[in-house]
Amino acid sequence: MANFPTRFQVAIGSGSTSTSVPWFVGDFRLLTVSVESSASLGPAAVQIQGSNADGLQVLDIGNASQSTAWSNLTIILPGTLNAGGNVGRGIFTFDPPGYRWIRSVVSSTLHSVASAITVTFTGTRF
Repeated sequence: MANFPTRFQVAIGSGSTSTSVPWFVGDFRLLTVSVESSASLGPAAVQIQGSNADGLQVLDIGNASQSTAWSNLTIILPGTLNAGGNVGRGIFTFDPPGYRWIRSVVSSTLHSVASAITVTFTGTRF
């Protein structure tokens, strides 16, 4: 059986800001996003955004509040985390060829909710 190296990044966790730090995913073949929230979580959507910005360092993209280089890959709605008895948990898989960077965003108007959400990216190289 072949060994497929993986890396992970906790994008949003306890005490995080509403916009995660960009993470380079250009080397990955598959990307998994795990979202976990507290049972008391209000109506908060998690945006997963991708960018094709040049460079191999976070500083090459600009600051976290910059939105011009980012496109929404998907928006995870609160109801999708509660399907099938999974209260506040969900795992989603993406096929990253086509974008180089990824980040997650929780609405700044719901910033206090961000501390109740954990978003983890896991990338796998083939």
